[in-house]
Amino acid sequence: MIARKSALIVATNIINGALAYVALFFITRYMEPDDYGIVAFAMGFVALFTIFGRMGFDQAHIKKMSEGKDPGICIGTFFASKIGLIGLMTLITLVVIFFWKAIMGRGFETSTHELAIYIMMGYWAIKLITESFITTFRAKKEIAKANVPIFLGTLIRVAVTIYVAVGGFGAIALAFTYISGEIAYLLSALYLFRIYPIKRPTHTYFKDYSKFAFPLVIVVSCSIIMTNIDKVLIQLFWDAADVGFYFAAFRLTVFINMFTLAIGTLLFPTFSMLHADNNIEGIRRLTFQSERYLSMIIFPIVLGMVVLAEPAVFILLSGWMPVVPILQILPFFVLLAALGRPHDVQIVGMGYPKLSRNRVLIMVCFNVVLNIILIPKDIQMLGGIQLAGMGAKGAAIATVISYGIGLVYNRIIAWKLTKVKVNPRILLHGLAAGVMATILYNILYTFNMIEFLTRWYHLLAISLLGLGIYLVILFLFKEFTKIDFHFFIDTLNIKKMIQYIRKELKNK
Repeated sequence: MIARKSALIVATNIINGALAYVALFFITRYMEPDDYGIVAFAMGFVALFTIFGRMGFDQAHIKKMSEGKDPGICIGTFFASKIGLIGLMTLITLVVIFFWKAIMGRGFETSTHELAIYIMMGYWAIKLITESFITTFRAKKEIAKANVPIFLGTLIRVAVTIYVAVGGFGAIALAFTYISGEIAYLLSALYLFRIYPIKRPTHTYFKDYSKFAFPLVIVVSCSIIMTNIDKVLIQLFWDAADVGFYFAAFRLTVFINMFTLAIGTLLFPTFSMLHADNNIEGIRRLTFQSERYLSMIIFPIVLGMVVLAEPAVFILLSGWMPVVPILQILPFFVLLAALGRPHDVQIVGMGYPKLSRNRVLIMVCFNVVLNIILIPKDIQMLGGIQLAGMGAKGAAIATVISYGIGLVYNRIIAWKLTKVKVNPRILLHGLAAGVMATILYNILYTFNMIEFLTRWYHLLAISLLGLGIYLVILFLFKEFTKIDFHFFIDTLNIKKMIQYIRKELKNK
């Protein structure tokens, strides 16, 4: 059932990703990179303050619900905590803006940047409220309920984005499209949540939640900082267009991260239950299997995206060619995140949030330092000290290196806890994907076939060719077997998937 629910998350994310790409296509075709960059900057700027809107309580809610505590009191305690945290987040954001403008005497590049920030404050407030419902669904592993609202929100946002882009309404209107999507997201989640019990919060439960959540504050904070600081620094030291190029590459890259997130979403409560039963062997087996399937899926996608970056940008992003060098670097962070994800979830699921905190703290320290070194040309506040001046490419490199460090840490800690070893099959996946990438590169550049890739179906055809090469190599290595084939076919069985969705939505 984990496989089918993971497949549902992946399928939903594929649909959402496809819809989001449609929106991105219209943005790149009808709007300027500056407009997209302004919205991306505003989103990233406010996102930094969502640290105060989360504070580790989402993970605590999943943990406590999966342990079998009273669901009504859990939900009541969680909701009361989240409302207070969202209020705190809003207040701190406004105070920081006031301090930046009135005390420091600084400001934003344009008034549009500042207005977009206020709009994004509303977006994040609605999103965090809705995530409270979605977190409860995920805690109960009701994946259909968690994903239907996400799909509806994406659908509405994309429809409004197309209208805004074609109409040429600019950055502020584009920022409001995110609000429209979140309203649809909230209303649909509320409807599905209507049958859940909500009881009065208790001091005991709040203390229990806080005890688990507060050690994760650094984890949550560092993750948010690492995901958003790059866009803010690119805006600070370069301009909105560079932010737009970087965010376009990020949106394409994060699309393939859905496999990692899908499996991680379900592994957390599963690891918690296995740990509660003291089933260490089950934890090792689940980690091993998850790592193998993630590696098998992610390796060809990442290396394929790197090799096909130039035609992909030309075809899919209306020729925003400055995105190409970024897209040849950034996808590697997804690969590193995927290889480390089962171990990270295992560590937290076994009740060691402090160890996970240490990993993210190390990663964010490297990430921030590397961003400061690699992004700016110089820093005038420090006497004009000369730096790498790589801009968005520097941000991509910083992200990849940080995730590589996190992967090494995860491996060491997971081995110490459960003696789980590295799956040697990963090397076969990497070798097969490397051969595939080499063949595709030669087809494109040695034989000069790249000039003929001008349509989306050309890109699809060569991508399928690459996938075929990859699977043949794995088959020859006896790494992709009939068992694996039937596993994927059964997992993706549309009839069984529809039956599962109907059953869950009818609360059976």
